[in-house]
Amino acid sequence: MADKFSLSEVFRMAEEIERNGAQFYAQAAESVKDQLAKDVFLNLRDKEKQHEKTFADWREYFCSLDDTHLLDPDGQVQMYLQAVADNHVFNLHKNVTQLLASVQTTRGALRLAIGFEKDTIVFFAALKDAVTDENRPKVELLIAEEIEHIRQLNDTIKQLPE
Repeated sequence: MADKFSLSEVFRMAEEIERNGAQFYAQAAESVKDQLAKDVFLNLRDKEKQHEKTFADWREYFCSLDDTHLLDPDGQVQMYLQAVADNHVFNLHKNVTQLLASVQTTRGALRLAIGFEKDTIVFFAALKDAVTDENRPKVELLIAEEIEHIRQLNDTIKQLPE
């Protein structure tokens, strides 16, 4: 693996993170009884799915066909990206069901989701240093998408009755 990630690798990581996020939110929706929380989690699941598609579209738009990392006959890059995404954010190999069961309130579930979103932002911020200077603004677009998730979660917390 080279010292720098290609932009296509960054977008593939983003796609994997969003895929894992959608699975997390689907599981979170199943784990709560509160209808408001269930609706918020289902909404976020759908947004994660849309972001996955957006990142795939961005990868197609921003990445040239001569990006050598798009050619992965042995699947090594894909396995690497899977490991990176799974070990950094929305790690579904951890016992998410147990973690969600430990949350006692709707606010707690929303704060847990905010924590996952913050982890995603930290991950992408670190990736900014792992891409070429010309690609950093594109990684900043990924970060902006995740910041919007946090804003939505915070807005939902503010709407909850005390």
